[in-house]
Amino acid sequence: MNTVSLNGTWNLKGRRQYPASEDFIYLSASVPGCVQLDLSKEGILPEDLFMGENIKEAEKYEDYEWWYETSFSAPEKKSNLFLVFEGVDCLAEYFINGVKIGESENSFIAHEFRIDNHINDGENLLSVHIKSATLYARSEDYSIRVLARPNEGTYLRKPPHSFGWDIMPRAVTAGLWRDVRIEERDEIYFTQTFMRTEGSHCIFYYSLSPENYRPGSVEIEIEGSCKNSTFKERRKCPLNFGQIDFWIKDPKFWFPYGYGDANVYDCVLRIYDGGNLVHEEALSFGLRDVLLDRKDPDENDKGHFRILINGVEIMCKGSNWVPLDAFHCRDAERYDRALELVRDIGCNILRCWGGNVYEDHKFFDFCDRNGIMVWQDFAMACAQYPDREDFKRNMEKEAVSVIRKLRNHPSIVLWAGDNEVDACFAQYDPNENVITRKLLARCVRENDLGRPYLPSSPYISPKMYARGERSQVIGSNLVEDHLWGPRDYFKSDFYKNNQACFVSETGYHGCPSLESIKKFITPERVWPYHNNPEWILHSSDQKGNDRRVMLMEKQVCQLFGEVPEDPEEYILASQISQAEAKKYFIERMRVGRPQKKGIIWWNLLDGWPQMSDAVVDYYFNKKLAYRYIKRSQAPFTVAADEIDSWRISIYACNDTLKEKRGHLKVRDALTDEIVKECDFTAAVNTSTAILAMPLFYSEQKVLIFEWDCDGEKGFNHYLCGYVPISFEMYKAVMKKYGL
Repeated sequence: MNTVSLNGTWNLKGRRQYPASEDFIYLSASVPGCVQLDLSKEGILPEDLFMGENIKEAEKYEDYEWWYETSFSAPEKKSNLFLVFEGVDCLAEYFINGVKIGESENSFIAHEFRIDNHINDGENLLSVHIKSATLYARSEDYSIRVLARPNEGTYLRKPPHSFGWDIMPRAVTAGLWRDVRIEERDEIYFTQTFMRTEGSHCIFYYSLSPENYRPGSVEIEIEGSCKNSTFKERRKCPLNFGQIDFWIKDPKFWFPYGYGDANVYDCVLRIYDGGNLVHEEALSFGLRDVLLDRKDPDENDKGHFRILINGVEIMCKGSNWVPLDAFHCRDAERYDRALELVRDIGCNILRCWGGNVYEDHKFFDFCDRNGIMVWQDFAMACAQYPDREDFKRNMEKEAVSVIRKLRNHPSIVLWAGDNEVDACFAQYDPNENVITRKLLARCVRENDLGRPYLPSSPYISPKMYARGERSQVIGSNLVEDHLWGPRDYFKSDFYKNNQACFVSETGYHGCPSLESIKKFITPERVWPYHNNPEWILHSSDQKGNDRRVMLMEKQVCQLFGEVPEDPEEYILASQISQAEAKKYFIERMRVGRPQKKGIIWWNLLDGWPQMSDAVVDYYFNKKLAYRYIKRSQAPFTVAADEIDSWRISIYACNDTLKEKRGHLKVRDALTDEIVKECDFTAAVNTSTAILAMPLFYSEQKVLIFEWDCDGEKGFNHYLCGYVPISFEMYKAVMKKYGL
């Protein structure tokens, strides 16, 4: 297959759509790109849209329609030609030489058009007309359920965060945000491929383009390897669709980070017609079985929620993966640095949050080869989506496209219907949600095998809903839950006593560094933060509410009993508060084994500069929490439970398949005295209590854990005592021990 990229500089013009204006803006556009960045580049919008309140200027162009234009030369061969747009945001019509060839209304998936009969010899004009998403949203007729929780993007298939979120600004983008190309496809090619694995048994499902298929003359060859494990199969195709079964000798299985090697088989697929090679493409897959073992609590037990890979229970530790950028055309350039953070901080799972876009193959390839499981939400979040036929058709097309594109990636271990739709609309009985209970469930069932589906996160099953009102269900008895609640002291009863087996969202605020703040807050607004519109906007509130700004202050005051007035001191206090909270959330789950099974905290990296729960800011500057999390979620660590009966228990947390042996020293950081030490044995894939020591709630100090385990040294700490903690004491310990 030959491809011709149409990326590069296109012509762009735009005008107000309604009421229609004759005054056009003319400029050049980058593809991939978006109109807001092109307007910024031309000086029509501010150069840095993330500085101060500049992002609000982009709202002036939300009611514009846009025309992208470029020309291309016709290939010599004009058969099997397809025009492919990997991502168009959002409501578009497509023209070649003035003739309409198609339209689309979904920014999440690729759109392709066969153009054999639409192109002329020589130069051809390609045009894409993009209509205003904002005007579309305003023209819709919404149900009472939508009116109860208004969101302009509810009926649009564009990123839910686009109209503003608590982690994102309002940025209603438009543009060709992913690659554009012309494909000259082979006479016979694959229209579908899927490698299902069951142990070492492989089942390759395929379909071939029907136009030039001749029964009896076509063969498929599959050749692959992983390390010293190889295979090669060649079979005749009695039909242009079917399956090929085979077994791999000396199989290399795929495991998540900490539990074994992330083995990936790299294959070449070949199609022969009459003995001649007519098509060849690459395919990668992993040998792994995945099981979601979920049970609601009942009168006999607390229920459970766990993920097993190849029969092994995995203690899941990782981050929610949120938008890399408010302007998604820039996502690709942020992948490398963002994914390196994932590996460095020690995640073995990422949850691709439903308010985002679907990431591209590069993201999943990285996760495949680094043992990072992916929980993939479908792109719906916190809204009541319509139960009407046109929307369901759009949603079904999207789901089928996404599943078929991504299903060969072994890293994807779970499809989830949405983010928090059940929780937000529990009063309406979420089990009546046709999209998640029927449509998406069917799409997964008909296009994927061996991979579980969860209707929502958190999911309210019919059994749970039948037990009572919303208040009796949310935040109390769900086996998988999002722990936000009052967002008060991180060791409050809400966090300490929550019964969830699996926490798929929880977070705590931390202020970016002063260096970073000066990059997005204008000099006169850097300090103080009280009644500061730029701090409010970058917290991310589009309505002038300072609640989240003051939440960060309250969390600092809760921990230290004071709020520093100096900006550097305030930032440090905020980052300590966040770091201790994230550490506590992770370690609380780890020492809670076997009842606790995983935590996916919120979140690793900001997609725009803000005051947030992220532990790395938009400019890739790490907050203190990054270091704490790296220690807390290492495959092996030592951590303490909370005080109980005048003492604390210290655990060896061993999320590996190898027994660990070592020696632990517990040091009082204030006196440098070793107060306890012991030899320990850490059992496989669990947390083992190895030491108990007396402790009063009134003791304000830091305990340092130092260990030597199988020849490797480790370090962690535990903050003791009731709040408020002495800020000066904590800073002294930080300096002494390099926390």
